[in-house]
Amino acid sequence: MRQVEVRLKGWRIADVMAELRIWLKLNECTPHDFEITNAPPGLVVRIEFTDDAMAEAFKREFAR
Repeated sequence: MRQVEVRLKGWRIADVMAELRIWLKLNECTPHDFEITNAPPGLVVRIEFTDDAMAEAFKREFAR
């Protein structure tokens, strides 16, 4: 398993949840675990994948 952590500045939690849901559905991925934390100046998303390739794809998409 692999955990990915990304910091999202300027995002609202509702927007993050919507984007995560869309991305996970499009990639047919069910994460093992995830957490969203308010950590000014933004949000921190920690998500654990069972597949390393999915973890890398997620990191590329959201660590902008």
